[in-house]
Amino acid sequence: MSRPWFRARAPATIANVGPGFDVFCLAVRGPHDVVAVRPASSDSLRVSGIDASSLPSGFTENTAGIVIETMRRRTGIRAALEVRVAKGLPAGRGLGSSAASCAAAALAFLEAFPKARSLAPLDILEAAVEGEAAVAGRHYDNVAGALLGGFVSIASTEPLLLTREPVSPRIHVAIAIPDLVLRTEDMRRVLPREVPLADAVSNVGKAATLAIALVRGDAVLAGRCLEDRFATPHRAPFLKGYAEARDAALRVGATGFSISGSGSTVFALAASATAAQRSAKAMADAFRGVGGNAKAFATGVDNAVPLRRLLSRAGVRFTLATR
Repeated sequence: MSRPWFRARAPATIANVGPGFDVFCLAVRGPHDVVAVRPASSDSLRVSGIDASSLPSGFTENTAGIVIETMRRRTGIRAALEVRVAKGLPAGRGLGSSAASCAAAALAFLEAFPKARSLAPLDILEAAVEGEAAVAGRHYDNVAGALLGGFVSIASTEPLLLTREPVSPRIHVAIAIPDLVLRTEDMRRVLPREVPLADAVSNVGKAATLAIALVRGDAVLAGRCLEDRFATPHRAPFLKGYAEARDAALRVGATGFSISGSGSTVFALAASATAAQRSAKAMADAFRGVGGNAKAFATGVDNAVPLRRLLSRAGVRFTLATR
């Protein structure tokens, strides 16, 4: 008799969200990864789906396996597992591909082993970050967004202090994914060591106002606050078609435009589903116009809370902090 599979999904995420470098994250409706686990006589891991052939399939090398091993250490549950990672997100495109696998792996472990639900939400987040650290550095933004959904703002990582808010359905999102890989490590190397005071003040002001606009549902104000003077000016030159896609999206009704994470994906905000659809098409056409190719779609923020089982008393607005 075959043993049952325990499955969990985690969504794509947009990190930084303009001026919120390493601080803001939005969960995106639609694209996602799925991780399935079941008890076995020995550990094994298999990857399928988008870019599967380019991803490590060794249990101790794949982000999902690293997260599961961390969960086992934290819980004392030593059962061997057969793991299946179904990739719905392309790697190296700025949509939190590794974070989605990490989050889904942690969630699948919780499904398989109810005893593990005694862990605190921050323990789950820390375990998922272990997998992310193996490929993209110790960054909490994408992983937090994938586990908590909605809009996440990280005030501090040492000690950890973050808050989560649902985003108004009046905020619509257009996404374009070029056929270009931009590795997070490489895109972090191009960032400046120092930021002029005027640029720092601009980013702080726009980030604060952007957070309010997203929750209120003011797509026009949110779009105006996507301007970033820290990372985007240094990363945009590596993305052929960036300026053309930005101009095209704004011409057809987008309220703002930026790079998703470290790229190559770009996104625009809009005040209606129709404007988001027009913006997505315009961005894809712009990339094709400079000799590239891009997949594009219109969507919204995913306000579901994947880690809901451990946060049943928290509602949709909550704060997590280490004491």
